[in-house]
Amino acid sequence: MANVDISVIVLTYNPDLNDLKRTLRSVMLQDGVSFEIVIADDGSKNNLSQEIVEFFERNRFTDYQLALNEENHGTVINVLSGVNASRGKYIKLISPGDYLYDADSLKIMFDCAEKNNVPLVFGDILFFDSNSEKFSVIRRSALPCITKCYEEGSYDADAVRRNNLIVYDNIHGVSTLVLKTAFEKYLRMIEGKVRYCEDHCYRLMAYDGAKMIYCRRPVAMYGFGFGISTGTNDKWAQRLLDDLKASNEVIVSMFNEDNRFNRLLKQAFEERFSGDSKRTRKFFLKHPSLMFKRIKQDKFPRSSTMEFNGSFVNKVLDTGEKQYG
Repeated sequence: MANVDISVIVLTYNPDLNDLKRTLRSVMLQDGVSFEIVIADDGSKNNLSQEIVEFFERNRFTDYQLALNEENHGTVINVLSGVNASRGKYIKLISPGDYLYDADSLKIMFDCAEKNNVPLVFGDILFFDSNSEKFSVIRRSALPCITKCYEEGSYDADAVRRNNLIVYDNIHGVSTLVLKTAFEKYLRMIEGKVRYCEDHCYRLMAYDGAKMIYCRRPVAMYGFGFGISTGTNDKWAQRLLDDLKASNEVIVSMFNEDNRFNRLLKQAFEERFSGDSKRTRKFFLKHPSLMFKRIKQDKFPRSSTMEFNGSFVNKVLDTGEKQYG
């Protein structure tokens, strides 16, 4: 089979079939770029492979692959299984219940990556209420808050490194398009250490100086209130903190010299990300410039987009009547 521009890897684990179908529709509606869909399943108990195949056949869509893991290993290994099965130059990750923003989303990201010859590009996100029966947009803080250091004309690798790794003004995983070769390299570095947060490999990329360009337009719609990153479960909060600490340890292992930034970074990993609010506060008091950036992120956030293409949303939801508001 010939290679394609983009492999859209849909990450599933006991997914809701209707959510999955909507996500797949948002991908199949893409125009202007060649792509395939890879279903990477992390050992679901409710195997939907037959329903997925029937859905693709009914829609006469043939550029898909199934990467089905027999056991549940966690998101990072599941992503790697999808990457291993993929044929695209670039990888786009998405989960059931999240959608691409409009029919040009993949093309916009692909063109941006090709124009700038970079391993990663990202755009903005629209947030919607995943618990609402109708499509209801939510205003949230946009990620990252500070984007100037990522822009083509003002790119600042040191600021990208600092904002990602210390301020933690991070890039949202659903907003990215990443070069397959680079993605696999950094995923392998966190494999067996980070279990759920595959986007922590972007932190390794930031430390390594891999260029990440911001596309100034929405590229995805994210269902808020359902996923592990937006829930309030204490068990998951601890798992996410464990993943963060594990990725920090990998970054420390990448140090090849004893310079000022590495010393600051090690201090941040020990204090700022300790899980102890008092130690975090003391860290920022010792570094007021970093504290001001954190305050800006918390108190003066950049707002997420509220506008959307109603016709595209209706097609994604597969309804002839208005389902948004």
